[in-house]
Amino acid sequence: MADWRSRRLWQGIGYAASAAWMLGIVIITGNDTGHPLFQYIFIVPLAGWILGLLVARYLLPPRPPDRTD
Repeated sequence: MADWRSRRLWQGIGYAASAAWMLGIVIITGNDTGHPLFQYIFIVPLAGWILGLLVARYLLPPRPPDRTD
């Protein structure tokens, strides 16, 4: 069972979603950098990461510190 509060899980989901977005843009545009949609290849994943950080910072309760005894 996955721990939905795990930072690693959400980072993995973020990496996979970013890679899928970029691959989708490359496939849809045919790797044509002049295509208007190609302008959003990096902007959308960056906005997603920033939004995720803001949600984690302001909406979720603070995580207890990791104990490394």
